[in-house]
Amino acid sequence: MNSRLLMSFALLVGALTVCSPLFAHHGSAAYKADKVVVLKQATVTRFLWANPHTMVLFDVKDDKGNISHWAGEAASPSAVRVLGWNKNSLQPGDVITVHLYPSKFESHVGRLDRIVLADGTTLKDSPRGDQGVSSRY
Repeated sequence: MNSRLLMSFALLVGALTVCSPLFAHHGSAAYKADKVVVLKQATVTRFLWANPHTMVLFDVKDDKGNISHWAGEAASPSAVRVLGWNKNSLQPGDVITVHLYPSKFESHVGRLDRIVLADGTTLKDSPRGDQGVSSRY
C-alpha cells in the first residue's frame, strides 16, 4: 500500500512539474508598451466576449482606401466588466477610435488601451490613468 501511495504521489508531482507552464500567464511582453497607436474611424466586425481575453476585431481604411483587418486584445470579461464593459458594448458596424499597443511580432494586432465610441464613451482596458508610464512610480 505504501509503495502504491508513493508512486501516485510521484506521478502527481511529475505531472504538475511538466504542466506548470500551462498555468502561467503570458503578460504583455509581446506588445510595444512604449508606443500607443491610434486608429480612427475603425469599424467593428466582431466582438468576442470570451475567456481568457475579450477580443475586438475591426477594419481600418487607409488614405488610399485600402482596408486592413485588425485584432485588439483586452482583459477577461470579468476584468473589463468592472470597468463598464458588457457583452453588448460593441456591435458589428460600430465606428470607434482604437488606442492600442501594437504587437512586436504581428502586424495589425495589439493590446487595447482604450476604445472611444462614437458618442464619446470610453471603454478602458485598465483602471490605471497613467497608461503604465514608469516615471510615475
